Amino acid sequence: MNLRLYCNCRRNLSINKLKLYRIKIEYIKYLYKYDNRVQYNPKMKDIYTERRPYLGVVLKVNNLNYFVPLEHPRKQHKEFKNNPFIFKIHKGKYGLLGFNNMIPINDKELIEFDINKESDKYKQILISQYRFCNKHIQEILAKANDTYIRRISESNVFFNKVCCDFKLLEKKCNEWDN
Repeated sequence: MNLRLYCNCRRNLSINKLKLYRIKIEYIKYLYKYDNRVQYNPKMKDIYTERRPYLGVVLKVNNLNYFVPLEHPRKQHKEFKNNPFIFKIHKGKYGLLGFNNMIPINDKELIEFDINKESDKYKQILISQYRFCNKHIQEILAKANDTYIRRISESNVFFNKVCCDFKLLEKKCNEWDN
């Protein structure tokens, strides 16, 4: 299947950079009901889920806003092999972007994020992630686009197992908006 997709990034036009966002917890829970690959842990308190992993960047994929979560650094990130659906930040030292867990999002579900309101330790990680994302915008767009195309057009069992069902979530996103 030959697909052409429009893919760009949501930017702060005054400084021409990607912005960081959080997502409203009610929306995360709603999508999780339809696809358990949406990053939500029902065993954890909602305040945990609002903070992790739902901090990320918003890109335009297939003419829709998609939220790509940033994952906090973990030891195993450094050991992950490169693959089509993640992008390690400084070889995993500062976490990764999880394209397999990206979700469609409407503007009203986004919460702008202020790095300056975080603790100094967390702020340094976030600044590194933020700078990395803005330095690698084109690669991020390409990976988001590639992940989307692969998920909707291939019947690769493993890929379909680890990636959210983008088409189903797009439908549910539209229903949520209405």
